[in-house]
Amino acid sequence: MKLTGIFPQIKTEKVQTKRSEEVAASKAEKVKAGDADRVEFSAGSLEARKARAIIEQAPEIRMDKVQALQDQIARGEYTVDPHRLADTMMASLLSDNPPH
Repeated sequence: MKLTGIFPQIKTEKVQTKRSEEVAASKAEKVKAGDADRVEFSAGSLEARKARAIIEQAPEIRMDKVQALQDQIARGEYTVDPHRLADTMMASLLSDNPPH
C-alpha cells in the first residue's frame, strides 16, 4: 500500500529565501556590533617584527668596516693584540656561546 499524495506539497523556495535573508541580516548585525573575527598582536610581537625589518634592510657584509680594515692592512697599521686574541679563544672554548 502506497501512501503518496496524502500531504500537500509545501513550496520551500519562499521559506529558504526568507531564511537566507535572515542569516545575512544576522551576520551584518554581528559585524556592526564588533563581533567580527580579528587578530591582535602583542607588543613583543610588534617589536620583533620591527627588528626583523631593520635586520633585513641591513647589508650582510659591512663594506665600510671591510674597507677600513683593508686600508689599515695596506698601510701596515693593523695589529693584533695576542693576549686579547688568546683570551677570546679560551673564552670561546670554555663557553657555549661563540664570541662576536
